[in-house]
Amino acid sequence: MLFFHENRITGGDVYLIIFTLTLLSFIQLIKVLLQRRIENRFLKALIESLSGILFFIAGFSLSKIVSSHILKFIFEDFSILIGSVYLTRAVFIAEQASSFPRIMTFFFLVCAFLTSTLSHLNILKIDENILYFIKKLFIVLSFLPLVGTLSSLLKGTLRSIAFTALLVFYVTISALWLSGFIVFDMRALIGIGLVAIVSLFYSFVETRGMEYVLLYFEKHFFRKRDALILVKNLRLFVTLIFIVVLKIILEQFFGIEKFFRVLRDIYFIETDLLRISLYNIILSVYYAFLLISLLNIFKKLIKLYFPKERRSIEGGSAEALIFNIGILFVFIVVLSSLGITWKVLLPVAGTLGVGIGFGLQTIMNNYLSGFILLFSKKLKIGDIVELPISVPTLGNRDRNVFGKIEDIGILSTLIRTNDGVEIAIPNSSFISSPIVNFSHHDPLVRLRIPVGVAYSSDPDVVRRVILSVLDKMPGVLKAPKPSVWFWELGDSALIFIASFWIDIRRDIKIEEIRSRFYYSVWRELKKAGVEIPFPQNDIWFKNALKVEIEKFKKGEE
Repeated sequence: MLFFHENRITGGDVYLIIFTLTLLSFIQLIKVLLQRRIENRFLKALIESLSGILFFIAGFSLSKIVSSHILKFIFEDFSILIGSVYLTRAVFIAEQASSFPRIMTFFFLVCAFLTSTLSHLNILKIDENILYFIKKLFIVLSFLPLVGTLSSLLKGTLRSIAFTALLVFYVTISALWLSGFIVFDMRALIGIGLVAIVSLFYSFVETRGMEYVLLYFEKHFFRKRDALILVKNLRLFVTLIFIVVLKIILEQFFGIEKFFRVLRDIYFIETDLLRISLYNIILSVYYAFLLISLLNIFKKLIKLYFPKERRSIEGGSAEALIFNIGILFVFIVVLSSLGITWKVLLPVAGTLGVGIGFGLQTIMNNYLSGFILLFSKKLKIGDIVELPISVPTLGNRDRNVFGKIEDIGILSTLIRTNDGVEIAIPNSSFISSPIVNFSHHDPLVRLRIPVGVAYSSDPDVVRRVILSVLDKMPGVLKAPKPSVWFWELGDSALIFIASFWIDIRRDIKIEEIRSRFYYSVWRELKKAGVEIPFPQNDIWFKNALKVEIEKFKKGEE
């Protein structure tokens, strides 16, 4: 009775409790009415998170006028419970999470509230520090399902990386909080609300926003691959910005700047000339991903700047040039963020000069060769080339590599053959070897296909049949006109050459063109009565031969 006498509840406190419950019911009613009129789950989640922040503010404001000391703490804990339920529900609604993580989160939040209430009332006579630790443990467990929910919107490798990073970070912060290394106060509740709102905005941009962007750029790029690369890097860029915003919120509202100071003090290399800490490594990795994503976005947008008729060729070459220059800038920035400057590199390069010179000779040769190719304009993305290099692929042992240039990279150029195989050729090979470029200035090239007919054939008939076939064949240009050459008198046939022009950018598959021609010309020559011979040889014997033929009939002796 002494406990209740010292912490008795006045009539004003009763009215305040009734008012709080009425306010909660009013907020819930308004929230439900608004959500019924909205179909977009992100807007529903935004209303849910705003309701949570509103109840946080209202609950803590009302708790200041409660006369009972114990009731004041219970009031605050109840506000935290309801506000946290709203905020976690917002994330689960946005991510369309299953019922299990929701139940798990709500269960541990209620357990945290009950533990805190028992701690204030001191009914079980348990040490207050133990109950406080148990309450914090329940809070940690309640927010754990959000880690998987937030990372679920990502796909593939990025999803696994995000989940691992969020889990490690959450476990680290939780351990520091449980151990008392960092302390959360009322500002942390506001921070939780801001994290929820920022997460919802990020979820909307990551899903709906990227869908709109992909549809838009698929209409403007010739290749869907360009749009996919652009959207992929936009996703990465948005994710990295989201991480920075989270870091700022954590520093401002959760007071974890001590944690980052500890990371800065963990050195892997610490000398007078060079100091590399764990924080520097994390920062350099972040800068590398951020700058590479921006570089990939910028080069695709530059390509989109070119008119449609020049986008594939000139835009592709500009894209490759920007990337090759940009990657050098990224490399310098990453080294600087690690604390590695020219003052560090020059002594090392002087000591290991010969080894580095030989070791980097091939790399620098290929890197500089890429710039020579781009600036000389002898080679462009989209060009059809042939190289005197033998690269066996899937049983194909052609002595030359023939295909279309897909990309001019930092160290190598990517060529896609007619078999759909992508071959990376070192850039130096294009400088040191003779290269046949079929589409450097003009994509029109002439094909010559031999046709052999019997000696008894009328050459005029053969010429007319071949020209009629070429006239009907798709891909054969009308100007310059196709022609038929009487090439030679062969050992077993009269050899004609079907000469015609094609646009090699549109018809790169020469084997299919040759095959279509032979199918058609064989049928037409057969209709015209022209014989296609096989090799024949006359055998002459110097001495006369006696040939005896014996015939046996059935029944003869």
